[in-house]
Amino acid sequence: MKRNYLLIGLSCLLLAACSSGKKRLEKGDYDTAVYKAVKRLQQKPNFTKAEKVLRESYTLAVNEHMNVIEYHDNTNNPFKYDRMVREYEMVSYLNSAIRRYPLYADLVGLIDVKEELAFARGEAALSHKAEGERLIAQNTKHRARDAYYQFVEANNFVEGTVSSKMLNEAQEAGTVNVVLEFSTRGRFFRNYSSDMVYSKVMTNFRNTRYRFMRVLEPGELDIIPDEIIEIEMEEAHIGRVDFRKNVLEVKKDDVYLGEAKTDSGEVVKVYGTVTAKYIEFCKTINTRARLMIRRVDGNTLAIQHQRVLPSSYSWNEKWANYRGDKRALSSSQLDFARRSEPNPPRPEWLFSQTTKPLVGNSIEYLREQYNYLR
Repeated sequence: MKRNYLLIGLSCLLLAACSSGKKRLEKGDYDTAVYKAVKRLQQKPNFTKAEKVLRESYTLAVNEHMNVIEYHDNTNNPFKYDRMVREYEMVSYLNSAIRRYPLYADLVGLIDVKEELAFARGEAALSHKAEGERLIAQNTKHRARDAYYQFVEANNFVEGTVSSKMLNEAQEAGTVNVVLEFSTRGRFFRNYSSDMVYSKVMTNFRNTRYRFMRVLEPGELDIIPDEIIEIEMEEAHIGRVDFRKNVLEVKKDDVYLGEAKTDSGEVVKVYGTVTAKYIEFCKTINTRARLMIRRVDGNTLAIQHQRVLPSSYSWNEKWANYRGDKRALSSSQLDFARRSEPNPPRPEWLFSQTTKPLVGNSIEYLREQYNYLR
C-alpha cells in the first residue's frame, strides 16, 4: 500500500513540473519554460506536452532576446554591447540546457550565437578600454580609479584587452598617499610614553590593504603627500588613589560552640550566635586618556575631518580584616580577609590599560575614512 501511495505522489510531482512549464510559457517567462520542459523530458523522454512546450518556448525566448539585442544595437549608448553580451549569453545558456536532453535534435533547431557572442564581447571590451583611457586622461585620482575599474571590466569581457602595465599605471594614478604624523605637545607623559600607542596605530593601519591607499611615515616620500593624518594624545591623566573603608557588624546563629553537661550528667552539643566586626577596604585609581585624530589635505592643509576618541580605565582592589569570631563571616568575606593590602600598579601599566581601546578605535575610524579606496 505504501508503494502505491509513493508512485501516485511521484506522478503528481511530474505532472506539476510539466504544468508549471506550461504556465511559465503562458505568462511569457519563456526561458524558465524551456528549462522546466527540458527537466521534464529528462525525467520522461518523448513526453508530448513537454516537447510542445520546449519547441514553443525556445522559439519565443530566442526571438525575445534577439529583439532586445536589435534594440540596443540601434542606440548610441557606448556600453550597449554589455547588454547585448548578456542577451547572447542567455541564448547560449538555453542551448546548453537543451543539449542535455539526448533527443533534442528532433525537436528544436538551435540558433548558434557563438560568433555573435564573441564579437559582442570584443566590442564591449573595447568600449570599456576607451572609457578608461578617456577617464585617466582627466588626470585626477578619482577619475584614475574609475579608469582602473573600466580596464578591469574590459578584461572581464576579453582577457588581455588592457595590459598589466596600463592597469598598474591606473592604480598608481588613483592611489592616495597618506602620511601619519604623531605629536605629543601636551604637558602629560612625564612618567610614561605614548610611543607604544602610536607604534601600534601605525603598524595596524599600514597593514590595511586598500587598493588605492598607501600609508607612509613622514619623509618616506620625496613628494607632498595627498593627505596627512595628525594623531595627538591630548590627555592622559592618572588620578590619585581613592581609599575607602567600610565597617560591618556581622553575626551567625546556630553555630556549634562545644559540649556541656546537663544537671543529670548527660553531654549535649551547644549552639549559639557568634559575632565579628568586618572591616572592608578598597583602593581605586581612575585613569583617562583622549586621542585626537585629524585628517588634513596635504596640499592646502585644510582640515577635512576630525575625531576625538576618549578612553578610561578603573583599577580597584579590595581586602579586609576582622575582629571577633571568624565563624560569623561568609565564605567571600573570609576570602577578602585573607588578602593583604595591594600596592598600586605602576603608572606605565595603568597607561597601557587605559590606551588599549584607543588603538582599535583609531584603526576603525581611519579605515572608515578611507573605505572608498578599497
